[in-house]
Amino acid sequence: MANLDRIANVVISLGTLAIDEKSFNDMLILGSHVLSTNRVLVITGADELLDMGLPSTDPLYWAARDVFSQTPHVAQCYIGRRQVDGATVTVTKAAVAEYSVTLKWRDGTGTQQSAKATYAGLQADDEAAIATGLAAAINGTAAPVTATATAADIALVNDTAGAPMALSVAGNLEMALAASTESATDALAAVNGEMSNWYGLILASRVAQDVKDAAAWTEANEKLFSTASADPNIIDSGSTSDIASYLMENQYFRTSAMYSASADTQYPEAALMSNRFTYYAGQESWANVRLAGVAVSDMSEGQYITAKAKNVTTFEMFRNFAVTQGGRVAAGEWIDVIRLRDQLAEQIKVAAVGAIVRATNSTGKVPYTDDGIQLMANAIRDPLDLNVRRGGIAPPELDENGQAIPSYIIGVPRASQILTNDKANRVLRDLKFTARLAGAIHAVEIKGSLVYDF
Repeated sequence: MANLDRIANVVISLGTLAIDEKSFNDMLILGSHVLSTNRVLVITGADELLDMGLPSTDPLYWAARDVFSQTPHVAQCYIGRRQVDGATVTVTKAAVAEYSVTLKWRDGTGTQQSAKATYAGLQADDEAAIATGLAAAINGTAAPVTATATAADIALVNDTAGAPMALSVAGNLEMALAASTESATDALAAVNGEMSNWYGLILASRVAQDVKDAAAWTEANEKLFSTASADPNIIDSGSTSDIASYLMENQYFRTSAMYSASADTQYPEAALMSNRFTYYAGQESWANVRLAGVAVSDMSEGQYITAKAKNVTTFEMFRNFAVTQGGRVAAGEWIDVIRLRDQLAEQIKVAAVGAIVRATNSTGKVPYTDDGIQLMANAIRDPLDLNVRRGGIAPPELDENGQAIPSYIIGVPRASQILTNDKANRVLRDLKFTARLAGAIHAVEIKGSLVYDF
């Protein structure tokens, strides 16, 4: 039978490329734990950490608790692991029962391995005897750790510092982690290397050096970091050595600070980020937000003015309700503007790359002509229109003379205006836009007068 291609040869190319876009609604809490050998976990509720063996007194749990206490809150939260190379397991009660420690690690090929060490408590055993027996059982496994019993405590030390290690206990046992010796910088780099599709960062640590390291890392890696402190020097106008002053002096555009008298046991910054990340970038303001499960800070007006001068966000009571005040990053810009800028840059980048790749694979190329340049201009226009609809960019409006004010202006060069060298290098330059921010109203001043007659 003859082939129809002889009469009609049909070729259909696909211009359907979909490019993965970075998320600007996902947050990560970085903390020390031995719940997993992975650098990143994802949870949909704080109790999942308790189910994995994290104590309810751990700051990592407190931060996750405040994330999921909000209405609305993010659907999920990533947990970043800061390396821990040791732990102490304590026998809390001697009983005729099973005591076990489950250990996980990765071998030379990166494959996860596991072992379970158990000890059956005897009637004559006290806590020290159980600890000694369990330590021997741990050392009898293939796990690359060394266990040493002292009284009722078992000290577990990683044989190779920095190697992934996960531990869980069962029975009348409690576990306390050794202090992490990994810097926040190294931990964040490792976490981001394993999984980078997150945007907001919360640090479980309140140590000033950790906060400084995280702020510096965030600035270089296009994330958004928020921290909080109970240091009263933050609201002292005479102090310039507190963490808020440091962040402001270093003009961090990607770090925001909150003052909270309860910040040692609560994470208001995690609560605020969780609530605000339920909105598209640009739709939200970080001031005048109600938070759940977070204590207010009793401050004088003078202390609030000091916090405001240091670009610090607060959570205060107004009559019978409490809301946040501030909403700026340390450098003074609004948090929502930074987030909108980051998302818009990503959207335009994805749109531009997608336009080039789709055109190249469906029509052969993007020509260096007026039509080709206009194709790239449209790649800018679509994300701008999207953010007008979402409320980050102002809609078209009228001035006092009734003249239209556009939402944005795109500057598109003619092909005839392009330098010959740029054409030879096949690089399009001078494609620009200016967009009007919608902004937000945080406060209002109203003036009126009372008269007997007009």
